[in-house]
Amino acid sequence: MMLNPDVWFALSLRMRVFCWLLSALCALVLLWWLAICPIKETQIRLVTQQQQQRTQLRAQWQKLHALVPPSDSVALPERLTFSPLDFQSQGRQLVRWQPAQGGGELVLETGWQAVAETFSLLTARGMQVPAFSLMAGEGALNFTLRVEQDNAN
Repeated sequence: MMLNPDVWFALSLRMRVFCWLLSALCALVLLWWLAICPIKETQIRLVTQQQQQRTQLRAQWQKLHALVPPSDSVALPERLTFSPLDFQSQGRQLVRWQPAQGGGELVLETGWQAVAETFSLLTARGMQVPAFSLMAGEGALNFTLRVEQDNAN
């Protein structure tokens, strides 16, 4: 069915303005219903998703925060200073000490029981033993050690 333009021009000015306003209002309602309403629903869905992610993130942060070590520092045992005279004790006798840069050569006369103890004493004093030798001597072992400072700590 074709609209006759004479009908439009036959209407009064007030009626034509009313029809224009009514058609503009219908177009705005249609625009709101098709474009703006779905956007609001999407926005509401995104806001709830964001709130869920915040709660998950907060829970993860609390788990990570629990992994942080306590602020009180753990007291480390004090390292004893190295002195070759410390090896002049029961079962060991200092024969010679030849100092070198960062260490030196230590020669002891010792028994078998004191060999393992010598290594632990050197470690407690921050020294490493890159090389050593044991040779049988007169009534005791000649224990020669090359010692160096432990730079790892």
